[in-house]
Amino acid sequence: MRPPLVSVVTTVYDRTACLDRCLRAMRHQQFDSWEQIVVSDHPPDDALDAIRRLVETAGSRVRHLDTGTRLNDWGMTPAHLGLMAAQGEYVCFLSDDNAFLPDHLGPLVAILERDRRLGFVYSSCLYAGRTELRTCPPFPARIDLGQPVFRTALLREIFPAGFPFREFAWDWRLVKTLLDRKVLWKHRDVTTFVFRLAAYPSIMERLA
Repeated sequence: MRPPLVSVVTTVYDRTACLDRCLRAMRHQQFDSWEQIVVSDHPPDDALDAIRRLVETAGSRVRHLDTGTRLNDWGMTPAHLGLMAAQGEYVCFLSDDNAFLPDHLGPLVAILERDRRLGFVYSSCLYAGRTELRTCPPFPARIDLGQPVFRTALLREIFPAGFPFREFAWDWRLVKTLLDRKVLWKHRDVTTFVFRLAAYPSIMERLA
């Protein structure tokens, strides 16, 4: 059996209701070669059991990892744990309270497949019911980690031992590291990533 082309790393804290919505939304993807790796930051036993049950009922595409100890590092270590476990040639990061629209993965993967020079491609973003993030080139506070699809090997090469950032806005530091290394990228200006799905009730209903 061929491995999936894309690994979607979903970091979860204790918010099992959010995770349930996130897992349901992933089932609507039009692109079908993906896996989802749910990584928990070692929550209390009741939340951990609930996360495991959600993953077990989500289907064979979804698996669960746990950090083994509480880290509280804004999801950096869980995200890196998922990166290192990814089977896909491409990897993206989807926090438990966010969502991809059905046409998110396919077009971004197609761009990466056509141009092997590119290190990542990103979409535009519906942001918390307030605005849209469609900045090009990437800019601080104007891109979220959920927007890009990266080449897995590239991130593993640059960050083999973990993401070395110690700040809330570590997702921008990750992107900036790639930019500083002259990694080539492309922006697809279509809003297919949803930051804070609960802020968009109509979308949440469609993806239920």
